[in-house]
Amino acid sequence: MQATECVVCHKTLDTVAGMFQDYWRFDANFATYGKRKGGWFSDMFGAGFEGEDLPAEQRWRALQWLGVRTAKDPRFAVAMVEHVYYLLTGRKVLLPPKEIDDPLYAAKRRAYQTQRQRTEAIAARFAAEGFNLKSVFKDWVASDFYRADGLRTATENPTRRAELDDIGLMRMLAPEQVERKLNAIFGERWGRLGHGDGQLAALYGGIDSKEVTERAADPSGAMGAIQRILSNDIACRQTLKDFARPAAERRLFSNIEPDIIPGSSPKADAKIRAAIARLHELVLGRYDAVDSAEVNRSFELFAKIVTDAQAQKGLDKRENYHCRAHVPDAPEDPHYTIRAWRGVLTYLMRRQDFLYE
Repeated sequence: MQATECVVCHKTLDTVAGMFQDYWRFDANFATYGKRKGGWFSDMFGAGFEGEDLPAEQRWRALQWLGVRTAKDPRFAVAMVEHVYYLLTGRKVLLPPKEIDDPLYAAKRRAYQTQRQRTEAIAARFAAEGFNLKSVFKDWVASDFYRADGLRTATENPTRRAELDDIGLMRMLAPEQVERKLNAIFGERWGRLGHGDGQLAALYGGIDSKEVTERAADPSGAMGAIQRILSNDIACRQTLKDFARPAAERRLFSNIEPDIIPGSSPKADAKIRAAIARLHELVLGRYDAVDSAEVNRSFELFAKIVTDAQAQKGLDKRENYHCRAHVPDAPEDPHYTIRAWRGVLTYLMRRQDFLYE
């Protein structure tokens, strides 16, 4: 309480911590709370907020008293706006650049100042509208910081690239988000990345809100392996299951049949390209033209898988057992096209467009 280098923080932290003194946990087995035996600590600053002491008559509602003053503090609105930015982008807001000798210092400072101006403007509107958090989400989503694509709009000028480096979406999906995305696309979850019951959620950067409270923002080797397992397993299961349904009930391949072979006719190739473009829309959220470079890449993969299979002898006319184990009416695959479609779906699910947003 007397050391200058300590007081600078403790003068604020101690006073807020004192608000929780009547919620002291004294029995870990039953998670019950009560006053600390012997009274509150005497070697720390008393309960209060920013120089205002907690009145004795308000001690019974200390946290409510703190909440009112916290909400009135301008920093509260800014902190909530920054938190929403993190929720939407997976990144924390920019901090002022420190290295003045950095040749890109001016550009990075302009980026920080521009983002800070937008943050404070949204915070002011958030406070004026009675702290309705929905308005913060709307303001960020409507802003260029969320909607812009920094990589595509940046020029070759390194200064301009530094200014635009932190705009737009660029985050790896959390395990729960991957499960929700799979459910939205295929109508069911994988079941191995869900919070609580997911077998691989922790390895994929998930949290348990106890010992692990911060998500992994960058992929590791284990995450890469899980991504490959996921794409193999989901494509194997969902491709055959979709072709087993009547065409009108299919989610993925409603406009294509297994007997349409690449190279057999221009009409067949056109149908395959149309089916690929639809897969790009469903799985990647891309609206690629049937003659685009992206569709061409997927078409070449599909065609080469079929061509390689036709050059082999004695191939099973059915999908492998693992893929058809849960599909009672699994159709045969004499032309190897169902397995080729599985290969395309596997490829799409390993794309950055699917794993990131």
